[in-house]
Amino acid sequence: MFIRSENEIISLMPTARWSRPDQLYGYLEEEERVTLEPLLGTTLYQHLCDEYERLHHEYGDITSTTIKPTGKAKKNPKLPHADVTDRMDRVQAGLVQPTTTARSKEEKDVPKMDQATVRLLRICQQIEFYKMLSHKAGMLTVSFNEGGGMNQVSADGYETADQKKIEHVVKDAFMSAGRAIDSLLLFLEADAKGEKVFTEKWQEADAFYLHKDLLFQTARVFNEYLDIKGERMAYVQLVRDIRFCQNTYLKPRVGGKLLKAVIDYSNDNPAKEPSDTLNELLDYLRTALAFYVESRRTTLGPKDDKLSRRDSMTDAQQAMAMACQYIEDNLDALGDAAADTPIYNAVRAREEQEAKDAANAEAAAERQRKTVCEQNKRKLFTGFPATHRTPEIK
Repeated sequence: MFIRSENEIISLMPTARWSRPDQLYGYLEEEERVTLEPLLGTTLYQHLCDEYERLHHEYGDITSTTIKPTGKAKKNPKLPHADVTDRMDRVQAGLVQPTTTARSKEEKDVPKMDQATVRLLRICQQIEFYKMLSHKAGMLTVSFNEGGGMNQVSADGYETADQKKIEHVVKDAFMSAGRAIDSLLLFLEADAKGEKVFTEKWQEADAFYLHKDLLFQTARVFNEYLDIKGERMAYVQLVRDIRFCQNTYLKPRVGGKLLKAVIDYSNDNPAKEPSDTLNELLDYLRTALAFYVESRRTTLGPKDDKLSRRDSMTDAQQAMAMACQYIEDNLDALGDAAADTPIYNAVRAREEQEAKDAANAEAAAERQRKTVCEQNKRKLFTGFPATHRTPEIK
């Protein structure tokens, strides 16, 4: 559990008043299990649970403004509470200078690892709290009495919220949860590209940002071909569709060997030399794959727009045909990567058939010439004898 105190709840929703946060534990636990743990993966989730216990015991409430510094700063009551979130931003931006001021001592006193962990925990708190509120707002407005009846919850000094206000709160909570999920994925993706503090524990999760077996390895690359507004969660939700379309529509047409070569090239494998041919083929295949994915997902366009989906499938088939034609025109440039692929075998089979047809046509012409000579009772001319020599010109 990443929320244990009223202060933590108030830091997420200032108008909230729960003197007993344990009353929400059941709802929060459900959101952690359903939403948060799949995003983090079991290993990272358990690690953060342990870190939360340690930080909660050492610092107190886990909020953006109430984390107390440790060591000497902790013993000095004149020092303000450390804003860990703000401090981490300034440390990463290189704005912290080694001076002798009390503020710099405070910053130096809090371990950098704790700063990163607190920032990650704060994002997790936002996800589970706002998700819980968007799902359980209706249940939090009623109470049940001993006789099994249902009452509306009210409090002295507050007016009862009407249905419109409740719906507004649910909508705002849902949007806040979505932004927090995207922030979580961005934070972990930046860590994976940088210091890799949490990467080893996160990479087993379904939401891990890098999929090296796909033509679209990251949400950023996918967004270049299909507009998902840069939302990492939209990419995570589409990974299975991307893999299905890649294996169902692309792999049988271009062959597993060539497709793997293109994917390896797109992963910037240092063992592979740059190839303009593979780079252009990669663009063709990604375009086709994006249209195939779009044709399967109504959520990417207008709701229940069958015409739009049909147009996407038509575009996908056209893009796939262009990719196949490009492969056929550049078989020699693709080299061993294209050998024994469906297009390579089809081209070679066609060339062999054309050679056989030409040989058969030549044999048929020769037979026809013999028949004509026999019919005219003339000797078939087979060329000059070997002893024939062209007379020399004197």
